[in-house]
Amino acid sequence: HTNTRPIMRMGRPLRPRRSAPRGQAANPNPPHHSSRTLEVGRVSPDVVTSVLAPLLREMAEASVEAHADAALMAAAREDEGNAGGEAEVGPDGQPRIVEAADGGSAPPPLRSLFTSKEDVDELETLLTETAARFKSPSNRWKVQANAAKFERLLDERYGRLRPFVESNPQVEAAFRGLQRRYAMGHFSPFEPKAPISATTAIMVLFMMKRQGVRLDALGLFAAFALFGLRPWALVALVAIAKLEADRRSRRRPRGMPKRAVVCESYYAKAVGDAETEDEERTRKYELLKKPVGTPHNPADLTLRDETFDVIILGSGTGTLYAAALLSRTGRKVCVLSPQADASGCVELALQNESPLTRSGRYDSVPFDVYSNNVARVSRQQALLVPALVTSTDAQGGIRFARIGSESDGYAHALLSVPGLGSSSASSSGSCLEPVVVGAGGPMALAEYCAARLGDGSPSSGTLLGQEGGNNSDDSGSSASLSYLRAALQINEGAGEYFQSKLLGNPDSSNSSSGQAYRRAAAVPASSFLDRCLPFTPHVRSLMAALGMAGENSAPDGTSMAAHVSHLCAMIDVEGMAYPVGGPRALCSALTSVVEQCGGRVVTGVTLQELLFQEGGDGGQEKKTDNKGDNKEGPKGGASSGPKPRCVGVRLQNGCEVTTPTDGTGAVVSALGLIPTFLNLLPTAVRDEHGVPPGLPALSERRPHHKFLIGLRGTKDDLSVTGADWYRLPNASLPVDEVDGATGQVKLGTIGGGERSSESDAAASDGQQSATEGEMTAETTTASTAGGGRGKRSKAPLPKAEGKGSRCKFHSGESWMKVSFPSAKDPSWADRHGDVTTCVVTVEADDDFVRAFD
Repeated sequence: HTNTRPIMRMGRPLRPRRSAPRGQAANPNPPHHSSRTLEVGRVSPDVVTSVLAPLLREMAEASVEAHADAALMAAAREDEGNAGGEAEVGPDGQPRIVEAADGGSAPPPLRSLFTSKEDVDELETLLTETAARFKSPSNRWKVQANAAKFERLLDERYGRLRPFVESNPQVEAAFRGLQRRYAMGHFSPFEPKAPISATTAIMVLFMMKRQGVRLDALGLFAAFALFGLRPWALVALVAIAKLEADRRSRRRPRGMPKRAVVCESYYAKAVGDAETEDEERTRKYELLKKPVGTPHNPADLTLRDETFDVIILGSGTGTLYAAALLSRTGRKVCVLSPQADASGCVELALQNESPLTRSGRYDSVPFDVYSNNVARVSRQQALLVPALVTSTDAQGGIRFARIGSESDGYAHALLSVPGLGSSSASSSGSCLEPVVVGAGGPMALAEYCAARLGDGSPSSGTLLGQEGGNNSDDSGSSASLSYLRAALQINEGAGEYFQSKLLGNPDSSNSSSGQAYRRAAAVPASSFLDRCLPFTPHVRSLMAALGMAGENSAPDGTSMAAHVSHLCAMIDVEGMAYPVGGPRALCSALTSVVEQCGGRVVTGVTLQELLFQEGGDGGQEKKTDNKGDNKEGPKGGASSGPKPRCVGVRLQNGCEVTTPTDGTGAVVSALGLIPTFLNLLPTAVRDEHGVPPGLPALSERRPHHKFLIGLRGTKDDLSVTGADWYRLPNASLPVDEVDGATGQVKLGTIGGGERSSESDAAASDGQQSATEGEMTAETTTASTAGGGRGKRSKAPLPKAEGKGSRCKFHSGESWMKVSFPSAKDPSWADRHGDVTTCVVTVEADDDFVRAFD
């Protein structure tokens, strides 16, 4: 074929071959890894024959020649007998003797691996056998080589775990699967691509922020939406954050000792022989007959010689609980109680000629004039452990007993609401029967509303898991159950809200429940009641009664936060509990902890004023009180400079109880806002720096008049119960009116009857003379300079007309509370015999209070 045109395939000429044509010279620079006998187009699989054998043969022959040369030089040296020289081969190929440079003998020749022709032949035989082995059809050498390689890989990969992996092949398979997934990127914490676009993620983040979502939740969503963080990485991040938060919460506060002081029980015997259980109980009962704390002697000025880390003003279980906790952290605490008994109990001061005194029946009988009922007792006991724990008892010897009995459903409150359960809403009318509040929980209350108040029927087992339900959100047609569920959800954020208030950052509660409680604190309870219960006035009235039974405060004057807190305590499934031994037992245990840690609890103290320390020019310090006016602040408003620091308190006898002046101490007041900032705050400090925001909006609670009644006989003899009875005109049935023209329902005002009578009395009282209608009081005036805080000033103001300016007690109508504290304590009969205490609380009449104004 003489056609020299290139062969065409698919319309294109063939590409020139990369290999050189025959007859072309070989590559002058072959690759280093190629065999010397390698020819293009012919590749030999026999590496031993083609590569290794020529190299080893050449090395062996060179070794034999070197050995022969060394032998010749050694023989020449021996023949000449010149021990001082060495032999070498000259240019002519003949050996000759050369003098050693150092005058010594030459080193002996090195021993060669190959010294003769026989060694070379033996090497060729070995190479031939090796090549034949590799050329064998069975290829056993490959099997052995792979086996050796596999053994080496197992040793390198598993090490000491190799026996376990060999005995469990599934482990190796799983391990290889993990390696494969890791190589494919499945274990990377980030997705290759974000699940949603950046614009959409930013819009969702903005909406979540507007809805009040917590910052940590916003950060997790941003990591997921913007950076593609995988779900398992999100879970790991949350777990790590939780562990870190727990670690920081367990971290010891600054200044707290590594080991807390080991305390003994308040009734523990100091020295002496061991006593029986009956002797210990008798001695314990004798201690409970004494007031809690050390009575203050006005002539004793030893308090001024001591310096305390913390000074707490007040009495009761809350005050002493705070003191005990601070004492456990290593602080030296002083509690100054204005009352004769730091527990808040009152004893009857009987005259010597009284028959009751001669009988001795009421000697050292304490009357619990305050409400010391404990709700959620299991939770409260856990909170009491850090303050009460002793060397022998985690609860410090304090136990709680449930109020009521199983037969009455552990009833702890009886509510009498005017108009409830009847068609009449008149304030003069009473409810058909008191509402019994026990330990049945929200479901029992919802069933009562359905049976007695015309509410819808609740579904079975549908309340937040409190009664073994299925956590369903379906409340049936029960409006009361829906309201209780909403109140429980709001109250979940109470702890977080108050913690943020204590830490000085009210806006730090970022959870939905914490923000819900914060918003509830700024609205009245009436708005929530009217919105949630518009068609059931009886249920609306009952919820208002449960939310504020302890105060004569109507829903439109009660914060929604306070309402839900009281409501949730009243409907708790555990009911109410009472400390065994009364409040004296609990306060005695807390006082014992304070005193064992170096503190003091002083009772019967008359407080004069608080002491403040201000930093002047040059770092000078001065104390400010009512005797000296401070003229350095700006006039007409609150000072813009640093606020003074309270460093102590002055007593009526002139004794000053102080804290360290280096700023590490603190003064805590549990007396209330108005008594603290109006009665104890020096006028100079108040005029210059003002009062806390919101204080001018507060009004002082009506004085309470408490009647202490001692009854002969036990609770069983008198058939009395531990449940507290309330008459609540502030929650009387509202009157809803229907507009005939539009058909719209105008909701009535809860507790309107009582307030109407007060307004009528106030209107008639406003017509009295100016002498009776004017009073001198400390009033609040708004600051006009820079929106500063409120400022207190003395000014005669006319008596306010209208609501609340006049209060008269109406028999059978006004607010009242009746309780039997001794019936709540199971140990009362063993301590005081056949005596029953009764405390009747009413709001004091203006005619009675005027004598003390």
